[in-house]
Amino acid sequence: MGYEYDLSNNVLYINKNCVQAYDIEKNEIGVCGACGAHLLSISYHLFNDLIIVAKCSSCNLIFANIYDLDWVWLDEIVISHFLSGNTQNRNTGCGNILQTDGESDISAGLKLLKSIPMKQLQTIFSPAEINAMFLRTKGDEYIRQYLYNARKKYDAFEDVFGITINV
Repeated sequence: MGYEYDLSNNVLYINKNCVQAYDIEKNEIGVCGACGAHLLSISYHLFNDLIIVAKCSSCNLIFANIYDLDWVWLDEIVISHFLSGNTQNRNTGCGNILQTDGESDISAGLKLLKSIPMKQLQTIFSPAEINAMFLRTKGDEYIRQYLYNARKKYDAFEDVFGITINV
């Protein structure tokens, strides 16, 4: 697969498919395969699998660390193609799903979640997952694993209630 990364917008391109980051939390995620220094995450993406883009703290190489949906490590790929500046000219269809009428992602996501009756949310999601979704939309700190678990249930929620969540 061809991997490219837009450092200025934290967007990963996999075979010309645009994969926006769902999180840009900075964490130490392992050691560099080239020099053995610490790898620090830059962004987190979902594209069939979980992909964490990370940068080496010493040699500055950038990697795509690929995990399956159960957080089992699968592969590490060096990203050697970087994009800079305006990526609007790329024909990738990488739009922002939540943003409408000039609203920010945070206010649109929060408005969406508040519009869903709590009974419907509680039917599919655990209290911790619901809390993580609300914290994420507010821009507050949340436990990433709970949001990850909730995201695995988005399709089921859409099937049952006909409401698409993308937080």
